[in-house]
Amino acid sequence: MKRNVKMKILIAVVFTILILALIAGFFMNRRGNGEVRSAYDYTKVTTVTATKKAQKTTVKESGKTTKKAETKKADSGKAATTATTLKKSQRKITIPGAYVPIMNRYQEALSKKYGNQACLQNGVSNVLPELYEGTPLENVGFWVGDYNGDGTTDLLIGVVDGYNHYPYAILDYYTLDNNKQAYNVFQSQPKDYFSAISGKRIMEKISDNKEFTAWYLYGLNSNGMALTFKEGLLRDKYANKKNPWFKAEDMDGNTKNDTKVSNDAGKKRQKQFDNARVQLDFIKFSKFKPVAQK
Repeated sequence: MKRNVKMKILIAVVFTILILALIAGFFMNRRGNGEVRSAYDYTKVTTVTATKKAQKTTVKESGKTTKKAETKKADSGKAATTATTLKKSQRKITIPGAYVPIMNRYQEALSKKYGNQACLQNGVSNVLPELYEGTPLENVGFWVGDYNGDGTTDLLIGVVDGYNHYPYAILDYYTLDNNKQAYNVFQSQPKDYFSAISGKRIMEKISDNKEFTAWYLYGLNSNGMALTFKEGLLRDKYANKKNPWFKAEDMDGNTKNDTKVSNDAGKKRQKQFDNARVQLDFIKFSKFKPVAQK
C-alpha cells in the first residue's frame, strides 16, 4: 500500500514538472518570436531627451554610424540573380537573388496596406502607412544599381517623384556583404528619414515637428556598409528660442558641445542641405511582379 502511494506521489511530481516545463517553454518561445521588434538590433542607443527632442537611435564606431538589420533566413537569398523586364522603359533590370525576398515583402506590404506593427514585424519601413494615399504601388518604388561606386549592386527603396509625402525619401538601403547576402545599411522611420544627396552622399532629417530639427550629412565607407558622419545642423528652440541654430559636431543632439551659428547662417545652411537632395529614378512597385522563391 505504501509503495503504491509513493508511486502515485512520484508520478504526480513528474507530471507537475512536465507541465511547468511546457509553460516555461511557451513563454520563452513567445518572447523570442512573438514580440514586436524594430527593424534594427542596435548595440548602443543614443536618445535625445524624451520631453525635449526627437529620438535617434544609432551605433557609433570610430566616427562611423551603422544601422544593421536583424539577420533573417528568408532574406539570405542565393548568389544567383533573377532578371525582370520592366515595361516602363523596356530595359532589363538584373536583381541579385538576395534582394528578391525584400522586394516581395514590400510588394505585399503595399498591396495589403500593412499597418505600423505589421511593417515592423516584416522588416519594411514603418513610414509605409503614410504612403497609402491613392494607389500605394504607384507611390513607392525601387532603384537597383551601384549607388556609391564601390562595384556592388545596391537596392534602394523610396518615394517616387511627384508624391508629396516624404519627398526624396529613401525608405530602405541595402547592399551586399562579402557572402552576397543582403545587408541593411539604414531604414527610414516616421520623423527620421533619409534622402539621396548630390555626390553619392546621404542626408538624414530628424524632427519632432515642433521645436527641434536635425540635418545630418553622411558619406558611405569603402565597402558601402556603413554611413560616415560628415557634418550636421541643428535647429533647437529648446536650447535657444531666439537663436536656435547650431553646427552639429556629432550626432548626439546635445547642443552643449556644438557650435552656435547666427540665424542667417543657419537658415542659409538649411536651404543648402534641402536643395542638395536629389530624386532617384525609382521604378514603381506597380511595375514589379513578385518572384517565387526557389
